[in-house]
Amino acid sequence: MPVIPSERRAHAREVANGLMVSIRRKGRLTRLQGNAVDFSRHGIGILIDQPLPKDTTVYLSITGQNQHLNNVIGIVHNCTSQPDGYRCGIRFRTASELQDDKANVDARLGELEQEFQRVS
Repeated sequence: MPVIPSERRAHAREVANGLMVSIRRKGRLTRLQGNAVDFSRHGIGILIDQPLPKDTTVYLSITGQNQHLNNVIGIVHNCTSQPDGYRCGIRFRTASELQDDKANVDARLGELEQEFQRVS
């Protein structure tokens, strides 16, 4: 029987205590509010009260203790039911043509990742 690795991410994520996320699906006006579970400059795991379909493009507003980023483009890679909601894994797509100010968003995601690395 083949061994299946439990970690599929190419980049490690840091525990993201206190990171709040607001999510808007492309083409929708309503927003979902959630808490980040883990974070890296490449993606984020969030806990929300509704599922998001796989491969959905989303716009994220991310608020940390020292940072606030608006309209970060992401795509839902997975979403699983949990006892307290839905855990969704979202990969940032900052190179997307939809992403405004790509270099600044990338730099700020890196700064936010460094904040969490210093804490852990």
